[in-house]
Amino acid sequence: MGYLVYALTLLTSSSLLFIIQPMVAKMIQPVLGGTPAVWNTAMVFFQALLLGGYLYAHLSTKWLGTRRQAVMHLVVMFIGLAFLPIAFETPSDPASLQSPALWLLVTLCLGVGWPFFVISTSAPLLQKWFSTIDDPRASDPYHLYAASNTGSVIALLAYPFLIEPAIGLEAQATLWMVAYLVLCACVAVCAAILWRSDHRKDTMSDEANAPPASRIRLSWRRRGRWLLWAFIPSSLMLSITTFITTDVAPVPLLWIPPLAIYMVSFILAFARYKPVPMIGWLALVPALIIAPCVLMFSNTVDPLWAVTAINFATLFVLCMAFHNLLAADRPHTDDLTEFYLWIALGGVLGGAFNALVAPVIFDRLLEYPVVLFIAALAIPAYVYRRTAVRIVLLLSLFGGAAFLVYDVLDRTELDGVTTAAAIAVVFVFTALFAFAHARFSRWTPALLASLVAVVAVFEIRPNSDELYADRSFFGTHRVTQSSAGNYHVLHHGRTTHGAQDQGEELRSVPLSYYYYTGPLGQIFRALEEREERFPIAAVGLGTGAIATYVKPGQVLDIYEIDPAVATIANNTELFTYLDECPGDCRIALGDGRLQLDAAQDGRYELIVIDAYSSAAIPVHLLTREAIAIYMEKLRPNGLLAIHISSPYLDLEAPLARAADDLGLISRTQHHVVDDEDPLFHLYVDSSRWMVIAHSPEALGELAADEEWKTPAGHEDIRAWTDDYANPFDVYIW
Repeated sequence: MGYLVYALTLLTSSSLLFIIQPMVAKMIQPVLGGTPAVWNTAMVFFQALLLGGYLYAHLSTKWLGTRRQAVMHLVVMFIGLAFLPIAFETPSDPASLQSPALWLLVTLCLGVGWPFFVISTSAPLLQKWFSTIDDPRASDPYHLYAASNTGSVIALLAYPFLIEPAIGLEAQATLWMVAYLVLCACVAVCAAILWRSDHRKDTMSDEANAPPASRIRLSWRRRGRWLLWAFIPSSLMLSITTFITTDVAPVPLLWIPPLAIYMVSFILAFARYKPVPMIGWLALVPALIIAPCVLMFSNTVDPLWAVTAINFATLFVLCMAFHNLLAADRPHTDDLTEFYLWIALGGVLGGAFNALVAPVIFDRLLEYPVVLFIAALAIPAYVYRRTAVRIVLLLSLFGGAAFLVYDVLDRTELDGVTTAAAIAVVFVFTALFAFAHARFSRWTPALLASLVAVVAVFEIRPNSDELYADRSFFGTHRVTQSSAGNYHVLHHGRTTHGAQDQGEELRSVPLSYYYYTGPLGQIFRALEEREERFPIAAVGLGTGAIATYVKPGQVLDIYEIDPAVATIANNTELFTYLDECPGDCRIALGDGRLQLDAAQDGRYELIVIDAYSSAAIPVHLLTREAIAIYMEKLRPNGLLAIHISSPYLDLEAPLARAADDLGLISRTQHHVVDDEDPLFHLYVDSSRWMVIAHSPEALGELAADEEWKTPAGHEDIRAWTDDYANPFDVYIW
């Protein structure tokens, strides 16, 4: 009975822990904008608080013993009720904040810090309590960690698929408070079971300093192993998430599978019954290190499902390997809380490396091969003496070599001698590696790491068509020279965000989604019929192509959140749209919605929303509240143009519904450019746009243009708001 109560309590606490994180981040989003900085800063806060919770669990049980600590912890839990339901005071002028990150950290600490801290202690604390009660399984409480992570996975999948689509943030906060009360009751029951048990198993600080014979004193080398084995899966999970959503397929919600894989691996590794022994996962490690390296080296992303599956398989196998190593090396229960403290510290360091360090020291996504390099070195050398591991390693080596040869021959035209030489080099190198592994097996981790190092060096080397590469907090950016014509093209990951012809004749012609005959060009032609022109605003800079539409003496305010994009657009060796702007082009760095909210009402005749994070528009720019802000900044006959092209989301429905709710007029156009179109060779892309106005008269000639259609079929879709947004309503399956 005790085991079941403790397991259910851990499942409940971890579920609350993984629901509160996306819920709070969504609450803060409209205040500071939907930037990655908001999410990353919030995640650093939560990880740091989780580490603090584990430290509290370790020190309090060590100093007080479990029985006295249980009483104190109940008091700490009930204090958390004073901070519920979760809510935040928003500043009257967010744009005036001198340090938004500091404000966010302080706000999170005051608004949700105590409840989150309390819940974060549950995993190590309840296992420590359980280890001192009268239960046949109390001698090995680590299996309860599987129950804890089961709750995490349930919450991870429930929030985006069940909770977020069904209820708004205010209702979520109320339900979370009710669940917190239920958790308090469950923890109280666990404490009662602890107090009714034989107290002789409880330990105080003096007794803890005199370990029993079955306990082995912890060495710093062992602690270092725990730290490293926890660091690698945490960093790998974030690395693969970034790699997949940036360089392979920028699909919304694709961050869920990596995090779910990471949590499931904890469940399986710490479970009482394991269908696959640890050596089975360790045997697969060489193959799942070599496979993604081969794909990165060949720059292969097709077929998409296969590349995605290989990367997810890499994450799953390596997480299972290192989490099984952790589970197998778990210490005596007297050191349980310290064990989890080192695991938490490794996870925090892994997250900090990816979120804070990598964007500063790397100009492209190098953290993936770097963590694979560390993983190759971290696998114990004795593993490679196993026959099964050697077979997998050799098969992977020759299989990877064969794939590289096939890929080179398929994509390049080489003569017979060059082809034979390339094949010989690849297989001779592979044979030498196989010989070195067979002769010096203890050096196999270093040999495997050397293969990853080759890939990392290859990734650093710029492509022949690359003119510029940079990385900021908001992503990776590259400017390339197009092989089909004299074009400079801006990329965010694998998504194109603009292009410019470098020839004198077409140098000032807007291309990509901004071409004259496209939807945006049609909107500007409708404005040209007006006698008086007023300032224009654009959210999202890209290459700066919109500057070509500005008339002499006219003002264009461009709001761009990423300083790296502003640097690229102002570099005349890459793009000259801004430099040749006939009017007054001004760039303001910051979140577009917040910047526009601070602008003068009725200032603009046109506002263009074209802000993308890879291939997705930040949701906070598309809510009903955001549309209301934009319309306040427009003149009575002003137009709001929103670029809604997306291969994954049909954004027309929620925007049209928001316009209807606000009593506005909306029209949409899907402009298609295929290879038979005469404009295709000019680097003109298909695009989808929506225009919103206060009245049909404001639309001018667009109101009668058959290409601009009235949105239909959105009556059953709710408008997105700052409180509610359901991407599954508009997902293109």
